Amino acid sequence: MWKCINVFILLFLLEKCALTYHFLISSETELILVPSVAFRYHSPTMELTALAQPSDDWILYAQGWLFRENPFRSILATSALSTAVGDAEEKRVSYFTASGKRNTPLCIEGLKREMCAKTDKDGLIIKQFKLSNDDIEQFRIPGGSGGKVEYSASTFDKTIQTRGEIFLCDDNGISIISDIDDTVKITGVTSIRSILRNTFSGEYRAVSGMSERYRHYESLYNATFHYLTASPDQLYPFLREFFEREQFPLGSYHMRHFTWLDSNFFQFFSSKSFIKQKTKILYMFFQETRSRQFILFGDVFQKDPEIYANIYEKYPDRILKIFIRVAKKNKSNRLNKVFKNIPKNKWATFVDGYDLPETIF
Repeated sequence: MWKCINVFILLFLLEKCALTYHFLISSETELILVPSVAFRYHSPTMELTALAQPSDDWILYAQGWLFRENPFRSILATSALSTAVGDAEEKRVSYFTASGKRNTPLCIEGLKREMCAKTDKDGLIIKQFKLSNDDIEQFRIPGGSGGKVEYSASTFDKTIQTRGEIFLCDDNGISIISDIDDTVKITGVTSIRSILRNTFSGEYRAVSGMSERYRHYESLYNATFHYLTASPDQLYPFLREFFEREQFPLGSYHMRHFTWLDSNFFQFFSSKSFIKQKTKILYMFFQETRSRQFILFGDVFQKDPEIYANIYEKYPDRILKIFIRVAKKNKSNRLNKVFKNIPKNKWATFVDGYDLPETIF
């Protein structure tokens, strides 16, 4: 078990002893663009409750990661993980052992004008920009309930180029914000071995009935989906494959980033930093939309109930319902305590998608 928890510390020490590995094994540079979101622009002079007009501008967010794979780390990590959890998928491991390419200029194209962005110290791209509604309508394509726009990002020499998506989230309408791990995907976040096995080994497994129920809600309420998770963005390509296979609704992803300094992977999943991250993203959705209503899905195995209870205190009229996945279909003492200030008709528990109601309101 020590090997599972401290595998990245071990690899870091081994790497320091292998001074020639860069010359022995070639490495690839890749670019991941994670689907993001766009909100209406609200002028500072607007009343806080005033809705944007259909002709108003949009604020778009682009997010991604530019990185170079590290074959030496990947081989060692794959070997170590395989002895602990079975056959580890080498490609998944390689993304976690890669290094971000810092301060690298990128071109963002495919919309009205070309823009430049530069990666940060971890190789992350975080770009915010404004487009007019006319431009949005020119590039809007089907995707989610409100549509989306697509763009491309590339290095200056065009040797690396990837397409990204930005989902439109207007001031009104309905959004479903869903956790991923142990809400729609079986991860086992309470167990070190389960997290490692369900992250690096085998085919990802869905919680029964969730994709069918989510598609039903998308159609019934014309809902836009946003996936808010403690999982690292290195998992995005593999989660995307899982979501497409299981036919979950399209939507934006809001994830954290695992760095080489986060040597304990289990601690990364269980640390309290994800509470701050999730809370920050939730506030963004409520603050950047004026009358939009939300349905929240999470699980009891981490801190989703506490996070959702805190956001409900501030925005009770805009949260239609909170659903919390549990191991057994009973309302635990913990949930009754956490949700003591929330009306009982505003929250419910479920074990799988077949427990969820046909209609929410």
